[in-house]
Amino acid sequence: MSLAAVALPVGLKDRHVLVVPRGTDVLALAAAWFPGAAWSIPPVQAGASGRMTGARFRGMAAQPATGSAGLLQLDATMTLHGPIALDADAARELGLAPRDVDAYALASADPAVRLQGAAMDLVTGWLVAAARRSGGAIVPADRARLVQPDPSAAVDLTLWSAVPMSAHEAVPLVRPALHGARIGAGEVPSQAYAPEGAFSVTAVFEYDGAVTVRADRSTDVPMVLSTLDWREYGPWAYHVVWQPTSPEELTMDQPSPLHVIARSRVSPGIARATAALWRAVGGSVVDSMGFLVTPDELRERASNIAR
Repeated sequence: MSLAAVALPVGLKDRHVLVVPRGTDVLALAAAWFPGAAWSIPPVQAGASGRMTGARFRGMAAQPATGSAGLLQLDATMTLHGPIALDADAARELGLAPRDVDAYALASADPAVRLQGAAMDLVTGWLVAAARRSGGAIVPADRARLVQPDPSAAVDLTLWSAVPMSAHEAVPLVRPALHGARIGAGEVPSQAYAPEGAFSVTAVFEYDGAVTVRADRSTDVPMVLSTLDWREYGPWAYHVVWQPTSPEELTMDQPSPLHVIARSRVSPGIARATAALWRAVGGSVVDSMGFLVTPDELRERASNIAR
């Protein structure tokens, strides 16, 4: 569907636009990828001004104050202008579900500089990740079509912990969630906690591919962890990753129904295995898009109908 004929507010013209559900914390999404993200001009929410009318303020209503968009500095080169409120009718016209949404326009911090190259690659990746994480969408500057990443496609999780664990300790923890999980051949470390003895534990399913828990030690931690106290995570990464029977479908906008069904069956198990590891060694969970997953969200993912 071409969006060329869709009328959008002037502030969104000729720009890439991130559209998210009303009230989404865009600063939190930005801080996960951009360490210096901050509001250079905070938005002002529309609401009651407090000015009352009517005799002695009886039977009166507050006069609404007019909200104004802010300016969110992603880094030295990029900004987001918003939120610009769009109602349910405008969302429907864009091709979204009919609900109130907020729009944010991407712009160069310096109007004379055009975003390109690595800087544009980074922000494009973030726009896709932010839209997927929030259940939103991207309206590209050329208005060719709406880009609406599927939030359900991001199933892999990683627990970052300060506590190491051996393969033999991991297996009984994850096996209730990943039936048949076994230590990978030749991957039992001679020294249980040696960094070079990183291990993997894999569960293979007849129709749904395999899920692997891979443990290793790394100093290359996700950017989002820099927003936490250092005691809330560590260098030990426990990656819980799905390998479907047709891996190429992981990158498809519209994978086959069989892939989607398999994904819906393995996703709760991934969350339950990650939760079991978290209960054992603590730390913080990050999803495959680089955003934090709270314990409440982890429980919600784990409680979905599974195999």
